[in-house]
Amino acid sequence: MVHCVEQDSLSRRRSIYTLGKLPASSEKCVEEAVRVCLKNCPTAFNVQSARVVILLGEQQQKFWDMVNAALKKILPAEKFKASKTRIDAFAAAHGTILFYEDKKSLTELKKRFPLYKKNMPIWMQQGNGMLQYMIWQALSENDIGASLQHYTELVEKDVASWLPFTKKWQMVAQMPFGSIEQEAGEKEFLPLESRLKIIR
Repeated sequence: MVHCVEQDSLSRRRSIYTLGKLPASSEKCVEEAVRVCLKNCPTAFNVQSARVVILLGEQQQKFWDMVNAALKKILPAEKFKASKTRIDAFAAAHGTILFYEDKKSLTELKKRFPLYKKNMPIWMQQGNGMLQYMIWQALSENDIGASLQHYTELVEKDVASWLPFTKKWQMVAQMPFGSIEQEAGEKEFLPLESRLKIIR
């Protein structure tokens, strides 16, 4: 049987929610992975609109404190308690990667290619999704756990006040990462026959 895909490598990438701190060498590995993936990720018209922020140490804690504060404002006390437990688990990670799209890049691209302007926001989101996966996979291959989170609407404005350079960017997602303190559980798969059609 021909093996064209490294299946073990792909299946190893899972959502890891119980994360811990990393040694200094692994922290450098994360930075290198982000640089390499950011440089090589494909984008529509080679726009390279993705922007990335890596939060470490106290800055990582500060971000998740913001999320907790925002959730506390909108959730009943009994629901906030469960949400806080989850958020605190993300805060216990080694760091968090914030994913953004540069608004100016989108505006300029629409001017250059007006025929496709309706689709460009979709294509840029797709490009950002590819970047997220590339980084996630790179971390996984180095035994670094991660998960992808979406608390954007809750904290984007607060983060922009805290990190003013992000005001010109649109936040897309957040990826806490760290040591794998608890492996992911079993995953169920739908039959591929219902999801894949090969036409010859």
